[in-house]
Amino acid sequence: MKERASLSGPLGRALLTLGVTEIAAWGSLFYSMALVGPRIAAETGWSQALVYGGFSLALVASGLSAPAAGRLIDRHGGRPVMASASLLGAAGLAVLAVSHGPLGYLLGWAAIGVAMAGTLYDPAFATLAQIAGPQTRRAISLLTLAGGFASTVSWPVTLWLLGQMDWRSVLLVHAAGQALLCAPLLAFALPAASAGSVVARTTETALPRPSLLRDMDWTAFGLFALVIAAHGFVTSALSVHLVRLLDVLGMTEAQAVLAGAFIGPAQVGARLLELLFGARLSALGLGVCATVLLPVAFAVLAGLPAGTAVAVAFSLVYGASNGLVTIARGVVPFALFRRDRYGEILGLLSTPALVAKASAPVLFALVVADHRAGPALMLCSALALLAAAAMLALATLRRERPAPAP
Repeated sequence: MKERASLSGPLGRALLTLGVTEIAAWGSLFYSMALVGPRIAAETGWSQALVYGGFSLALVASGLSAPAAGRLIDRHGGRPVMASASLLGAAGLAVLAVSHGPLGYLLGWAAIGVAMAGTLYDPAFATLAQIAGPQTRRAISLLTLAGGFASTVSWPVTLWLLGQMDWRSVLLVHAAGQALLCAPLLAFALPAASAGSVVARTTETALPRPSLLRDMDWTAFGLFALVIAAHGFVTSALSVHLVRLLDVLGMTEAQAVLAGAFIGPAQVGARLLELLFGARLSALGLGVCATVLLPVAFAVLAGLPAGTAVAVAFSLVYGASNGLVTIARGVVPFALFRRDRYGEILGLLSTPALVAKASAPVLFALVVADHRAGPALMLCSALALLAAAAMLALATLRRERPAPAP
C-alpha cells in the first residue's frame, strides 16, 4: 500500500510528466527521420549518405555529450537539464526545417544529438532515480512501458502531417511540440529532485567531488558497456535493414513488414511482464535474461526454414530482448555502481553504445551488399553472443551492492 500511495505523489507526477515527454522526444528527435528522410532526399537531391549521415552525426554528438549531461543532472537535478535540452532539440529541428545546404543541415543534427543526451531514456532514468530512490527499478519499468508507445504514436502522427504539409513544416510542428509542450512540462510539472539526492551547491563549491577513477569497478563497467554496445549495434542495424535481411533470407516483403509490426508489441509485452513478475529477478538476472534472448532470436532465423511463422517468432523474441535491455541498462548500473554519480555513469556507458549505433547501419549495409544471408546472420549472431557472454561474465564476477540506507 505504501508503494502504491507513493506513486500518486511526486513520483507519480514525475512518471506522468516523463511518460508524455519521452514519447514526444523519441517521436520528434529519433523516429521522425524514418518518414521524413526520404522526403528530404527527394526535395534536396542530396545523397543518401548525407541525408542519413546527419542522423548518425546526431548519435555521435549524443554519445559525446551524454557524460556531461549526466554530471549536470547529478549536480542540479533533471528538471533544468531536461527542459533546456528540449529547447535545444526544438532549435535543432527548426534549423533542419530552414536549412538549404549541407552545413546548416548537419549543424541542425548536431544540436539534436546534444538534445538527445538530455531528453531520452538515460537522463530520464537519472532524473527518476533522484525522485524514486529505492523504487527506481519499478519507476524505470513503468517509464519504459510508456515509452514503448513512442513509435506507435509518432509514426501515424508524422505520416498524417506529411499528408497535410511538406517535410519542413512537419519538422517545425515537431519543434513546436518540444518548445511548447515538453520544455514547459519538464520545467514546471516535473518534481524537483529530493534534497539528499543532489550534491548541494555549497558543497560543490567548498569541496571537489570525488573522482570516479578512485573507486569505480572498471571491470564491471567495461563488461556492461560491452553488453549495451554490442546489443545496440545489432538493434540499430536492424532498425534500418530488417526488411533487407529477411529478404536475403528468402522472405517476402509482406512477411518482413509483418515481422516488424510484432517487434513493438513484443517490447511492451516483455516490459509489462517484467513489471508484474520481475521483482523475483535481481538486476543482474534481468540483464542475463534480456541478453540471452538475442542469440536465441537469431538461432530461430538461422535454424528454421524461412516463412511467416519464423518471421513472427523471431520478432517476438527479438522484441522481448530489446524491451528488457532498455530496462536493464537503467537498473544494472543503479544496482552496481555509485548512486551519487548515477547520471554521469549512465552517460559514460551510453557513449560507446551510441557510437556503435551510429556506425551500425553503414557497416551492416556493406555486409548485406552482396545479398548473401550468411555473413549478415554471422555478424548479428556473433554480436548477440558477445553481449550475452559479457552479461553472464558480469553476473558471475559481481554481486549487486545493497541499496544504501535512507
